[in-house]
Amino acid sequence: MNKKISILTSHKDEIANFCESVSYPKFHATQIVEWIFKKYAVTFDDMSNVPKELRILLDEKYYIHSCKIEKIDVDAYDTQKLLISLHDNKKIESVIMSKDDKVSFCLSSQVGCAFRCSFCATGTMGFTRDLTTEEILAQFALMRSITKRVTSVVFMGMGEPLANTNNLFKAIDIINSSRGFNLGIRHITISTAGEVVGIKHLIERDLDCRLSVSLHSLKDEVRNEIMPISRRYALDDLIRMLKRYSERGKRMITLEWTLIEGVNDSVNDAYRIVNLKKEFPFKVNIIPLNPVPHYKGKCPSKDKMVRFKSILHDNGVEVVERYKKGRSISAGCGQLVIKNN
Repeated sequence: MNKKISILTSHKDEIANFCESVSYPKFHATQIVEWIFKKYAVTFDDMSNVPKELRILLDEKYYIHSCKIEKIDVDAYDTQKLLISLHDNKKIESVIMSKDDKVSFCLSSQVGCAFRCSFCATGTMGFTRDLTTEEILAQFALMRSITKRVTSVVFMGMGEPLANTNNLFKAIDIINSSRGFNLGIRHITISTAGEVVGIKHLIERDLDCRLSVSLHSLKDEVRNEIMPISRRYALDDLIRMLKRYSERGKRMITLEWTLIEGVNDSVNDAYRIVNLKKEFPFKVNIIPLNPVPHYKGKCPSKDKMVRFKSILHDNGVEVVERYKKGRSISAGCGQLVIKNN
């Protein structure tokens, strides 16, 4: 028996050819695609205007996706954390963030993570495998079946997106395509811990999405300690690649900076960011450290955070403090983890 194919990753022309091969008009492919990408169908039986016999034949050839929501946690700010099981019973977490009329999906790209940033719970899982293109898209489909709308997507969940570029770029193409989920490319953000080779691939791919970089320190010895990826790619190498990205006419880079007391919250740390302005344009997201069981670091006092932000702002750096949504349900930055996966 032939293995079924995920219809999420199948081109409309392929579906049209299948319809024709089983003696149905090609126009049914348009209906099928609309059900998948516009009407949130989770089974072929949902496709009420598609002939029943064709739905049966579709189910023999295709499946929509193999992922399932096991649990949803919700905080007081309507942040939703989804526990999603995969075809091999591995699990991931993804997050829906809502603010005013905006809905953002935080998608995972890997099961676990190999990079082991000291303040990130996901790294304690180790690395199991990359998510397939279908599994990345399935997160989007499951989330949108809940919210019925989405204004932006950020690949900032579990794993390092730019260590899984083949599947990531294919998924982004389908999320962006008018034949797919039709989300504007500038509403899609890739967040990286500093995967220099991955950023190079992004430049070569000429993908005009947004780029966010988890920087957290501009001292090699500190970054080596809290972000082991820095032992592979020195800060100078990362800065050169970001400068190259910026010079290629891409959009402004966002630098993520998790503030940790006594580690990267000093006046000198703030001025190092200011001095980086001469290399390329950027804005800064300040993230108060979220608590995770394995890391003993602490979030700085409010006064220190205000001082840090003020130095950046007063020296012409655009800076935003990330609000602590999701913290109470362990859905904040660095808190996603599956135990005994």
